[in-house]
Amino acid sequence: MGKKTKVVVDTNVIVSAFGWHGKPEEILRLINKGEIENYTSIDLLHELRRVIAYPKFNFPETLQAEIVETIFSMSAIVDVTEKIHIITEDSSDNKILECAVSAAADYIITGDKHLIGLKNFRGIEVLSPEDFFNKL
Repeated sequence: MGKKTKVVVDTNVIVSAFGWHGKPEEILRLINKGEIENYTSIDLLHELRRVIAYPKFNFPETLQAEIVETIFSMSAIVDVTEKIHIITEDSSDNKILECAVSAAADYIITGDKHLIGLKNFRGIEVLSPEDFFNKL
């Protein structure tokens, strides 16, 4: 058995999976089946909890709790070993890079234009959900 693909799924992809399904939801299914491994950090879980509470998403509190619980239970939590300050336009995007570097991830899966613009960070490919599927 080869080593599993290690990914860090960005908050925006998780929100899309629960709100609009499509490729983001398929990615969560692959993680849930154990076909790829997702890594997250405490910072990213805090960000997820904050973002899913935004009124514009209109996620009921029970769904918000389910989203956080689902991601927590199907992800490996990494200790961030290094602070990164590459993306200045939206410094919270650096949390994704910190998690990916600490996890030695293969891919970052995101819909964020600042991150996608990097294309590659220290050997970690940065892909949209669609591009990730095209890679598989």
